[in-house]
Amino acid sequence: MTIDFALPPVVWSLLAASVILGLGYALWQWHRARVLTRHAAACEEAGVAGGGEPLGVSVIVDGRNEIGELRHCLPHFLHQDYPRFEVIVVAGDQNEAASDTLSEFRAQFDNLKVTFTPRDSRALSPKKLALMLGIKASQYPVVLTTTANCRPSSERWLSLMMSRFEPGVDVVLGYSHYRYSRDRGSGRFYRVFDTVSTGAQWLVSAITGHPYRGTSDNLAYRREVFDAHKGFSELLHLQWGDDDVWVSRIATAANTRVQLARESQLHAHYDHMSHAHSVLKMRRDFTSSLVRRWPRVSQSLASLAAIGHLATAIAAVALQPTSPVVIVAALLSLLLTWPAAIAAVRRQCRVLGAPQLLLSVPLFALWRPVVNCFYSLQERRHRRSNYTIYG
Repeated sequence: MTIDFALPPVVWSLLAASVILGLGYALWQWHRARVLTRHAAACEEAGVAGGGEPLGVSVIVDGRNEIGELRHCLPHFLHQDYPRFEVIVVAGDQNEAASDTLSEFRAQFDNLKVTFTPRDSRALSPKKLALMLGIKASQYPVVLTTTANCRPSSERWLSLMMSRFEPGVDVVLGYSHYRYSRDRGSGRFYRVFDTVSTGAQWLVSAITGHPYRGTSDNLAYRREVFDAHKGFSELLHLQWGDDDVWVSRIATAANTRVQLARESQLHAHYDHMSHAHSVLKMRRDFTSSLVRRWPRVSQSLASLAAIGHLATAIAAVALQPTSPVVIVAALLSLLLTWPAAIAAVRRQCRVLGAPQLLLSVPLFALWRPVVNCFYSLQERRHRRSNYTIYG
């Protein structure tokens, strides 16, 4: 049997493009995995900073509409192995259930403070108002924001987060993810892939000197930075943006650090994960237009590379369906790309505390741009709800 390598130039071009695009996508995923892995290892080795007087930190817990969660989360926040901290709970209003729960804990812990948001505050973002009230009540130079549906992974959470506040550092970005074990609904594996992809995007950007967002579930900054920027005064027209838009305004390569040690990560509890994931994606899609664009551009280019890799391989085979050279070359192109990309994504999952994904990675990588376009269209339909009456 004679193998004919005399193929039309367009077919060779398509095969070459498939290899180049595929390798580009795989290398991009490996770059993210390498940055995350090395940084997490460095954070683990650094541990808790020693020597000197430890900085005091005020943990601001947004407890609005989360009274039932406070009883479960507060022991985790209050039993931290750190010498100087306070916990400030901002509750929705002074109802009996909230008062009883918080009074019980205040009797046991003298470093617990409680404040309440006013009943009639519809003109402001409820989240920003809660954080501003908590920060106003704080006594320490660093504030660390979180919510009542979050749980620290360990009693070393505060120590690890505060260990990143070296001289000249004003902002420390921590990581938080939903509790994967509680998500049993359809689409749960895609939600894992999407959560890891999103997290890797902004974390790698921050680690490499381009911070542009964080998560208010696990975000620390010096109070003097908050005061210098007049708090959230420039963001009052937005319902959201207290972490991503806010971080994009205060964070720089010089004043920002990322903490990725496993024990520094928080996990959030949601009753309906599918709904929560959709709501959070639409919020992020809205605020992403207000932050630095390059990280989103790199993600889009990588997605286009993955799609182009498969499309060019299919096109080459479609033009020469009987050529064994084309078929073998197209298969080799796929085999060069996807096993490497899968291995890279699995490394990212390990660092970010997510379940390991395997054969679903190629499908999700190709499907994610479509889903993102759907959420973008949904967000545009409901854009007015993202503004306060000042918007």
